[in-house]
Amino acid sequence: MKISIKSNLYDIWDKFHCKWVNVWLNNGKILKVFLLDIDFLEDNEGDAIVYNTTGSLDYGNANYLKDMNRIELYKHKE
Repeated sequence: MKISIKSNLYDIWDKFHCKWVNVWLNNGKILKVFLLDIDFLEDNEGDAIVYNTTGSLDYGNANYLKDMNRIELYKHKE
């Protein structure tokens, strides 16, 4: 799924909530994360996804939509 600041956070929630995903950042970095939540932020940074890297339900870090390029379900290589 292509991501931009105009992306609908509920579409992201419906498709990726509590799932392992790969997130492509605008700087070229790819993160494998467990997506926990979406956050409507009223600061200058914009809306974000909330994730961790353990797969637990504990909150960890956030990535702003403005810093993301795309998000896809993680596909385990066999």
